[in-house]
Amino acid sequence: MTPLTDTKLRKLEIGCGQRPTPGYIHNDVNAFEGVDIVGMPWEINFPEASLDEVLALGVIEHLTYGQVTDTFKNIHRMLEPGGAFYFDVPDVPVWCRYVVDHFAGREIPFTIDHVFATLYGWQRWPGDEHKSGWWQSKLEEELRGCGFADLKFGVKVLLDKGHQRNRFMRPHDAHIYVCATKSR
Repeated sequence: MTPLTDTKLRKLEIGCGQRPTPGYIHNDVNAFEGVDIVGMPWEINFPEASLDEVLALGVIEHLTYGQVTDTFKNIHRMLEPGGAFYFDVPDVPVWCRYVVDHFAGREIPFTIDHVFATLYGWQRWPGDEHKSGWWQSKLEEELRGCGFADLKFGVKVLLDKGHQRNRFMRPHDAHIYVCATKSR
């Protein structure tokens, strides 16, 4: 039985890691417990317009820019018209500013090791390193180039869906939170 044979599961979480979100079909490059589809997100081959929603928390920065383009195009293809893609990425200019401030002797909200781990990945297992960096206008350009038209930003887009991570409640833990919807 493929995950989509259950008509209730029309939601996909890519890069779920060791914290799969309940109510989703789970994908990761590692065969962690709870992962339904082991593989790259741009290779997932659900039928066109077969998903209502795709979620990717702390994932996109682990892909190269080319892999992000391929992933965004594949997500757009799999989403039904009106379907939504929710995700977040570190806001690289803010994290770079923390590095500069630290070395200029100014106080920052995290240890410098935490800042560098956010920039380069925590490197706890293979694939846990960051390969791309993002800021809002770069994300907008990439998403529009992959077919997404309606873009919403801010942590509220994830909180309103009931998603929760510690970083969502810490404004200084600078991430860009996105809801990209496929046009109807």
